[in-house]
Amino acid sequence: MMKTAGLIGGVAWPSTLSYYRLLNEHIQRELGGLHSARCVVVSLDFAGVVAAMTEGRRDDARAQMETAARQARAAGAELIAILANTGHFAADAVQAAAGVPLVHVARETGDAIASRFPSMRRLGLLATSFALDAPFFGQMLGEGAGFELVLPDAAQRRTLDAAIFGPLARGEASPADAAVISTLCNALVARGAEGIVLGCTELSAVKPWIACPAPLFDSTDIHARAIVREMTRA
Repeated sequence: MMKTAGLIGGVAWPSTLSYYRLLNEHIQRELGGLHSARCVVVSLDFAGVVAAMTEGRRDDARAQMETAARQARAAGAELIAILANTGHFAADAVQAAAGVPLVHVARETGDAIASRFPSMRRLGLLATSFALDAPFFGQMLGEGAGFELVLPDAAQRRTLDAAIFGPLARGEASPADAAVISTLCNALVARGAEGIVLGCTELSAVKPWIACPAPLFDSTDIHARAIVREMTRA
């Protein structure tokens, strides 16, 4: 029996679309035939979430996600997932509100990289400033998984935020955006990063165009695979 996944999406909508496709592709590979993902999606208004975060009203943003978690549980969710790296600042509150297990993107990403590259020690991380300022990456992807994180500096974070909250959040990814991300990846490699984590769901859209000498780890795909694993776990 497949469990029903409760998905908190809309942050932003292009990444939710990517997750839906990935979950169904991985379910079909796992189960075959005409199987598709059993899920309920509670899609937030991204503008309201970003406004709350930008204005320093994290409690308001957290409350929006807690409400979404309760709605997903009421609709039958047996596990919960936040379809955004940044949204994981509220992961503990979301899991408590839902009352079901949460599949955490940072924990799953760290575990996946450690299992594939046991000798890798320094990971570059590209994510929104909101996510980089929150403790969860350091706790679960850094010290929690045994990695030293190489992070963008202040100017690089502004450049990254402009891309993520601009064209990428509107579903307008282009090779020009990928060139910006490529420059940031190479800057982190120059500082010793042995691999680069694309720690924002919107970055998946430009991954095919990114030029980087180090391995790229797409947290969105890793997370989607982990959600499917939990959906199909006996």
